[in-house]
Amino acid sequence: MHHNKQGVRRRLIWLPLALLLISYHVHLSHVASHYFSPRNDNQYPANQSILFADAEGSAKLLLRAAQTPRHILDEPLDEQIEAERCKRYNLNYTGRQIRRRVFYGSLIADDSWHPISISALENYGIFHSASFVESNRTQMLYERELRFDPFSERLKVLKSGMFGPSTRVTVDYYVNENKWPRDLGREHHQRSLIIKRWKDNGMAIDDIGYLADVDEIFTRDFIRAMQICEVRQFQHHGNCKNPKISAGALVFEGAPGCLTQRQCLHPALIIGECIEGIANSSMHPSVDRAWEGLGWLANGYTPNTQFSALPKNTTHYPLYNAADFRRSIGGAILYRKSGYHLHNFFPNIDVMRNKYKTYGHPVKQAEEIPLGDIHDDLKSMIHCGLNRTAADSKSQSALVEGGLKSLDKGSIPVAFEIPGYVEARMKELRDMLQLDKKKF
Repeated sequence: MHHNKQGVRRRLIWLPLALLLISYHVHLSHVASHYFSPRNDNQYPANQSILFADAEGSAKLLLRAAQTPRHILDEPLDEQIEAERCKRYNLNYTGRQIRRRVFYGSLIADDSWHPISISALENYGIFHSASFVESNRTQMLYERELRFDPFSERLKVLKSGMFGPSTRVTVDYYVNENKWPRDLGREHHQRSLIIKRWKDNGMAIDDIGYLADVDEIFTRDFIRAMQICEVRQFQHHGNCKNPKISAGALVFEGAPGCLTQRQCLHPALIIGECIEGIANSSMHPSVDRAWEGLGWLANGYTPNTQFSALPKNTTHYPLYNAADFRRSIGGAILYRKSGYHLHNFFPNIDVMRNKYKTYGHPVKQAEEIPLGDIHDDLKSMIHCGLNRTAADSKSQSALVEGGLKSLDKGSIPVAFEIPGYVEARMKELRDMLQLDKKKF
C-alpha cells in the first residue's frame, strides 16, 4: 500500500470536473449522486490474451481460468433439475420459466485476485451486472491509491468477461476528503453508491440485490436456487417485514486448506421490492437510522426489536438500504453451507498487516508485532499454514479436522477444483508465514 500524497494526486488528475468532492455542507440527499462513471463496455474479443495485471503466483491460475471463454453449462432451464435443486434447500419449484435477475455489488480496495477470481468463477454468467465501489481513503481515513482507475489494467481485468460474457461490470469512485463520516459510517456511505448503480443498471422490484464484500460468496447452486425457486422472503408484495436472506458461509482462513469452525453470515440477498431506492417508498414508513441517517435501521424498526417504533396496525415495513444488508439483524439462513468467506487471501503478509492497521477495527501496531498477536483469526491461519495442529486446539476459531476433505463436492468452491491451485496456494501461505516469522 502506498500512502503517497503525490501518487494519489496523480491518480486523481483524470477525474473530470463533474466529479465533485463530497461536501457535507450540502444536503445529504444530494451526496450519493457525486460519483464518476467510467466506460461501461466490458465486451472484449473472445481471442483476447489473458490479462494478469499485478497478480502473483497461484492467483494467475485463477485469472487464466476466469478469463477463458466457456459455455454456461447450467444456463438451459431443466424443470427436473430445478425441482431437485429447490428441494435441496427445502423450497418448492412451481414451474417458473424465467430466472430472477441478480444485481451484485461490493466495495473493492486491496482485495487480492484470489477472492476476486474465485467469486467470478463461482458466479460466471449469473449476474446481470457486477457493481463495485472504490474509495480514495480507508474507513479510518488513511489515504490510499486507487487500484481500479479507468486507465488501469486491473480495471481491464475486471471487465474482461471474467464474470460472464454478458455481465456488465462497473467501478464507481467514492472520493471524500472530509473527516466525516469515518469508520463504519464511511463504509456504509460508500455502499449507498451500489444501490444507485443498480438503479442506473435497470434494477426492478422483482430482481435480487446481492450485496457482499469481495471475499464473501454465495455458492453457485444456492444462487441458482434463489433465481428459480419459490422463496418466501421474495414474496412480500410490498410488505417487507423480514426480507433479508443471510448466508451460512464456510470460513477459509488465508488458503483453501485452512477451513475453520467459524461461520459467517454474509453476504445477503434482498428482493428489489424491499430495497430503498428501487421500491416505491410511498407505501413504507419513514425511519430513523444510525450515523445521522447514513447507517442501518435504528432499534424499533427491525424484526429483532419487534418494530416497536411503528404503529401496531402497520402493514408495510421499512425498506432496506445498503447498510441494512450488512448490519440489520434478522436475515433468514436457509442453508448452513450456502456460501464461503475467503478471509485474508492476500498475496503477501505486508498487505495483510496494512489491512489490519488502516481499515475497520484498526490495530495501530499491526506492522510491528507478531502476526498472531494482531487478531485471533490469524492464529488459525498460522497454525494451518505451519501445520501446528496441537496449538490450534486452543484457538477461538479452531480449524476443521480434515479441512477440504471434510466437505462434500457440492460444498467446495468451483475455483478450488482448478488443477494445482489448492497446493500452490497452500505453499505460498507457508512460505509467507515462514518469512514473516523470521522478522519477529
